[in-house]
Amino acid sequence: MARTLVIGFGNLDRGDDGAAFHIVNRLRQGLGLRPLEEDETGLGSLGGEMDAVFLRQLLPEHAVEASGYDRLVLVDAHVAAEHRDIVCARVNPEQRLPIIGHILPPSTFLWLAQTFSGKPIEAYAVSVRGRSFEMADGLSEATAALIPAAADTVRGLLHSDV
Repeated sequence: MARTLVIGFGNLDRGDDGAAFHIVNRLRQGLGLRPLEEDETGLGSLGGEMDAVFLRQLLPEHAVEASGYDRLVLVDAHVAAEHRDIVCARVNPEQRLPIIGHILPPSTFLWLAQTFSGKPIEAYAVSVRGRSFEMADGLSEATAALIPAAADTVRGLLHSDV
């Protein structure tokens, strides 16, 4: 079985940008793990065959933890320009400089994790459609309705031999 890490990322203060937090907590419950509080990442409890954490951003230092896994599933929210409600795609490693500071796009995050591990890591991105990224607590009704299906999409990747 592939050792898998789910990393949800986003900003809980920006409405639907926090959708991954809710997806991660739904997965954690299904794995028998305690749901995260809003101020927790879950990084302190890594070590299982399947782990799920929530980060505000993908940072180089998080790639160190990710390098110990065989499979990564990166979960976030996407803007309305992408019309599909849930997008699931394979991530390919790409060495490129981040546009802003040291925040990494998923492809560069994967490249860095593979560099640390010295082996290929299978990776996927699952993104749920967000509609409101304004300063707000909680999700829009439309995005909240997508959380169960998005969690099922991630769960399918956890239990597959893709």
